[in-house]
Amino acid sequence: LHNEKELTKPAVLEVVTPTEVRLTISEGRYHQVKRMFAAVGNHVVGLHRERIGDIALDAALAPGEYRPLTEAEIASVGGQHARSKT
Repeated sequence: LHNEKELTKPAVLEVVTPTEVRLTISEGRYHQVKRMFAAVGNHVVGLHRERIGDIALDAALAPGEYRPLTEAEIASVGGQHARSKT
């Protein structure tokens, strides 16, 4: 990506339909997906995140809805360590 000091980790692109793809990235830099598509002359119309690290988002949740994280999910993002300091 332009203006990056280090290369991004490799991404996996799967074509779902002629106008839809599934892109798997392992790091989330500032507007990374939009900038990747812009670099090859395309633009992103919509973006849907399915997973953040080990936390899979529930497909049944509507946009804007949320659910509480489990203790295991909190621990997977360092929540146990952060919580033990308080």
